[in-house]
Amino acid sequence: MKSKKILALLIIIVIALLGFAIFNKFNPTEKVPEGQLSDKQIKVLVNKVSKLINVPEETPVIATIIKADQLIAEQKFYAGSKDGDYLMVFPQAQKAIIYRENEDRLINVGPIIVDQPTTTTKPVVTETKPTATSTADKAIDKSKNEQ
Repeated sequence: MKSKKILALLIIIVIALLGFAIFNKFNPTEKVPEGQLSDKQIKVLVNKVSKLINVPEETPVIATIIKADQLIAEQKFYAGSKDGDYLMVFPQAQKAIIYRENEDRLINVGPIIVDQPTTTTKPVVTETKPTATSTADKAIDKSKNEQ
């Protein structure tokens, strides 16, 4: 009697595992590392923001803002942002947008300013010799030689 119950339980477990495996095979979920947005989530956010402002025709890099207080202290661009807001960066267009999804509003929009290394160039100095000398120059040279 006990063996029949155990066998029935094992069969149910095997069927459940097979059903789960088949479901995942035919209905794959997009696996995205924790903390990153899927392509679908990015498209949804870009669509929402594009209703509020013109966005560049490129896929942005999106990050969720955490520790907004620290960011605000470091850069004025983050003023007004809160934890959970999205920072959308469009690298080619050099544009950044802070978007608050739960209020469907833009918090800040601005250009990306890339610090470029300063290069110092030394002016090239070349010494030129006159190709023709005037009569006055010859007289000065002659007087120097006589002395």
